[in-house]
Amino acid sequence: MIGEDGLFTNLAFLLSEQCTHSVKLAVFEGSKKSVFKDRTELSGSLLEQLEAAFIYIDRYNRTRAEFQGLDRLDSRDYPAVAVREALLNAIVHRDYSFSGATLISIFDDRIEFVSIGGLVKGMALDDIMLGVSVLRNQNLANIFYRLRLIEAYGTGILKINESYSDSSIKPSIEATSNAFKIILPNLLQYICG
Repeated sequence: MIGEDGLFTNLAFLLSEQCTHSVKLAVFEGSKKSVFKDRTELSGSLLEQLEAAFIYIDRYNRTRAEFQGLDRLDSRDYPAVAVREALLNAIVHRDYSFSGATLISIFDDRIEFVSIGGLVKGMALDDIMLGVSVLRNQNLANIFYRLRLIEAYGTGILKINESYSDSSIKPSIEATSNAFKIILPNLLQYICG
């Protein structure tokens, strides 16, 4: 966290309260970005942003209860594993050389996680889907690994897809040269809607 020159590194900046990068979260009415129902912007340490973003998303990840005999079966709009992995991906793999915010948009039928920085040079979307992982932010990933938040093994996208394995709707991923988007469909909206 301290460079050879005795000054704090960019990694120290990202983990400090002085971090200027942010995560913006919004809840929209319906399936378009026309009407905001709620919104917030998180700043400060990436670790604090991660936790606050997860709590915010979880507040809108509704639970539905069904009964089979005497047993209550709870199911959620979005698998917690998929939300966790998509959020971690957006924070750990984004390109922090740009100042724009990470955007998380919650709609009735999906959640979109958009982070700055497309695929790492030399990687293709097919590679990511196979579980290949090339770290853009090696030192940041190492901190998240040591905190037991990630495995640093390329399992995130695979876990997201596996969490939807029993569903006919699947998550999707889009990448441009400068952005990466993970879309998680709402399981209960599909079943009930």
